[in-house]
Amino acid sequence: MKWMGRFGLVVLGLGIAVGFSSFVGAQEKVTLRFSDWHLTEDVWNKSLTEGLAIFEKRYPNVKVVMEPVSYKDKETKYTVESAAGKAPDIFHVHAFSLPMFFGKGYAMDLTPFIEKEGGSKFLESWYPLCIDLVKHKGKVHAMPGDYMTMVLIYNTELFKAAGLDPKKPPQTWDEFLTYNKKLTKAPEKWGFAVPGAKDPGFELRFSPFLWSFGGDYLSADYKKSALDSKEAKEAFKFFVELYTKHKVMPPGVTSMNPQDVRTQLAHRKIAWEIGSGWTAPIVNAINPELKAFDVLTAAPLPVKKKKVTTIWLSSWVMSPNTKHPSEAWELLKFITSKEIELKWFVDNRVTSSRKDVSGVAPEILKDKFASVIASQLPHGKVVPQIPQWPEIVDTFTTAVQEAMTEMKTSEKALADAHGRINTILARKK
Repeated sequence: MKWMGRFGLVVLGLGIAVGFSSFVGAQEKVTLRFSDWHLTEDVWNKSLTEGLAIFEKRYPNVKVVMEPVSYKDKETKYTVESAAGKAPDIFHVHAFSLPMFFGKGYAMDLTPFIEKEGGSKFLESWYPLCIDLVKHKGKVHAMPGDYMTMVLIYNTELFKAAGLDPKKPPQTWDEFLTYNKKLTKAPEKWGFAVPGAKDPGFELRFSPFLWSFGGDYLSADYKKSALDSKEAKEAFKFFVELYTKHKVMPPGVTSMNPQDVRTQLAHRKIAWEIGSGWTAPIVNAINPELKAFDVLTAAPLPVKKKKVTTIWLSSWVMSPNTKHPSEAWELLKFITSKEIELKWFVDNRVTSSRKDVSGVAPEILKDKFASVIASQLPHGKVVPQIPQWPEIVDTFTTAVQEAMTEMKTSEKALADAHGRINTILARKK
């Protein structure tokens, strides 16, 4: 009996020790690496820092380390790190690059986590298209983030100074050209600018020209380039000549990234750009004296043959190499929650992929920018969601640069891109 008593005490002691050890383990500090190009932008950086501070307060055992990356370098950084098994626990990418990450196994299957949250019922809060775009082989491998359309963002004061009615934006691309000629007062001011550098922001702005003219990048089955069509040639020529012939763009647009263009808008060097919900807050941060929220406004893109615009969808990926999947999921769930998605809008004017935010929030429905952006969602189109897309759009951007710098004629630059893209698509996967 005495032996049993001592044994019982030993067992009890071991139980307490194990329980204490488990408790301590549960409270051990977990570090998660969080990477986002927005961390390089003043307004967004402040917003993200505040949001992550809320998360850390709710999860005191988790420390989030923020890793900034430039917008143009994010895919390269994440693919290299993923290949080495060293990607951030959570990272942010444009939806067009998801097929590449999915195909290489660089995005964790989130199905087990989603099932614990309620499965399909949990996903009902998002627009169906957004969920479809983050699926791989029928399973969700990322969570949707921002969901917006590209629209015209313009300076109403510069419109008035040029004798244009800011309440009557151009309805066609021909009118767009006419407006630009009136707005251009070189060498001080120009009508329009685009980010013509090798940057993912380029295709967001160029694609509506191509699609509206009735052209496309690829055939319907994505097996061949469609840049040899009459419509594609017409759109390409029109776009290039805005710079080379009509000179309604400032010099050097082929080296500009989106932030460079917004800086031009902020300092009244251009009257408008193709942007979205993020434009006004970023421009306001660049030059508060402009009073961007008052002076700027938004309008749908002009039309040629089709009313169409580019859909922007960002996505959040969890690395399969994360050592803390449960905590990483909590962070992923937090930054895509209704509460935080609404914060992203209030702070940065980005509309959400969540229906229970973009579809009902008064802050969005009453906003002069967001209301236009949301109205264009039915006319939105997504660039090809194929693994070869980053290389294809890089090839196409090269052609635009060659034509705009007059290294080649528009016809030659586009024909060369057409051939190179067919070579890319013909490669064995």
